Amino acid sequence: MLASTSRTPLKVLTPTLADRLRVFNAAARSLQADGIRVLAFHPADNLLVIGHEDGQRLLGRASRNGYTRHATAGSTRYSVLFQGVTLEWREPISASRPSEWSRLTLH
Repeated sequence: MLASTSRTPLKVLTPTLADRLRVFNAAARSLQADGIRVLAFHPADNLLVIGHEDGQRLLGRASRNGYTRHATAGSTRYSVLFQGVTLEWREPISASRPSEWSRLTLH
């Protein structure tokens, strides 16, 4: 096997990537400091996955933007932009709803 005689240093962490990771880590630490449990970290996608109870609690705060709701057959997927990072959580259809949602529907 042939080996190169000159070694060029690899520069994997570019300034742009370093800045993205700084923002990503700051958002994750902020969530964890507020008692929100992060279930999955996806730094390449700039995405943090949290539990649905924590997601509903987060909706009451003003530090979020871009709230979207995507209904599917078995659950509803929510996403929100928080400090430059996308947060995502899934709520099963069987999850408890606020009492005002259980009123009778008039047709």
